[in-house]
Amino acid sequence: MEQKFISAKEAAKLLGLSRSTIDRNVRAGLMPSYLVGDRRLFDPEELVEWVKSHRNDKPKKPAKSKSEKKRGK
Repeated sequence: MEQKFISAKEAAKLLGLSRSTIDRNVRAGLMPSYLVGDRRLFDPEELVEWVKSHRNDKPKKPAKSKSEKKRGK
């Protein structure tokens, strides 16, 4: 089984994020990555799982109409 690690640039492309967003998440310790020498590497499978763990499936409440806001409902 061959494991392929990718660069930050490739991680950004894979996730559809900017490179600065990748860097910010890595600095904050939020995104899984590996530091090998002076290179930051990413496991694509871990990145996909990381994104899936941030799924927001809470139902959104419908916005109140102006008349409901005035009545305090």
